[in-house]
Amino acid sequence: MATCVAVLGAGSWGTALAVHLSRVGHDVRLWGRDRALVDDMTANRANVVPQLPAPSTATQVAIRRALPAAARCRRAAVRDCRDA
Repeated sequence: MATCVAVLGAGSWGTALAVHLSRVGHDVRLWGRDRALVDDMTANRANVVPQLPAPSTATQVAIRRALPAAARCRRAAVRDCRDA
């Protein structure tokens, strides 16, 4: 049974973690605070980070800008600490 995982932070680390978790079978919701980034990731299914190859975002990863929609997972949550 897949675990629902919310990854809070759609930067390079959060995106890589979300893609990995999706590939191993989890139901993943990726939250981003930057509307332009979320819109771009939703349209292109990729997160383009300068100086890094653009990994494709798994189609199973639900990308959300609204935190309540992203955090509707009851079992697990992961936070991207790059801005902390």
